[in-house]
Amino acid sequence: MRKYLKNEQGMSLVEVVAALLIIGIVLISFFGLLIQSNKTTHKSNDIMDATYMAQKEMESLYNTAGGASSYENLASGYTLDVDNPGTSLTSLPTDHVYKYLPRESENFTYYLTLQTFSQDSDYKKAVYVHLEVIENSTNSKATMENVYILGGAK
Repeated sequence: MRKYLKNEQGMSLVEVVAALLIIGIVLISFFGLLIQSNKTTHKSNDIMDATYMAQKEMESLYNTAGGASSYENLASGYTLDVDNPGTSLTSLPTDHVYKYLPRESENFTYYLTLQTFSQDSDYKKAVYVHLEVIENSTNSKATMENVYILGGAK
């Protein structure tokens, strides 16, 4: 050990270049990791924003459902897409599918689909609600679904 400490010749140029090369490779891999982490954080924030807006809209629909007598009252603020009625989005025994035109608000686009149950079933006052919210600038998407009882649970 003392032999290396007393050696005053220093390192050769090849050793210095090799050390810098190894340090450079390690730093480049860490920078790649940091960049990917930053991208993931931003995407996660966009998805969280879309989820928040979807939850906010679902709560609004829930509050409307308490006083609504039909699915039309529940979907106020949306326009029914008469050209494209949509297909069932659930395995529940629903009767009719009502797809609505996309509604844009702020930086988000809302896609609403309602499905009603047969009037002969025990669930005739229930409506299956499927809401998809897309953040327009990044296309981050959040989807929520629930079954609401029209007029409140009675």
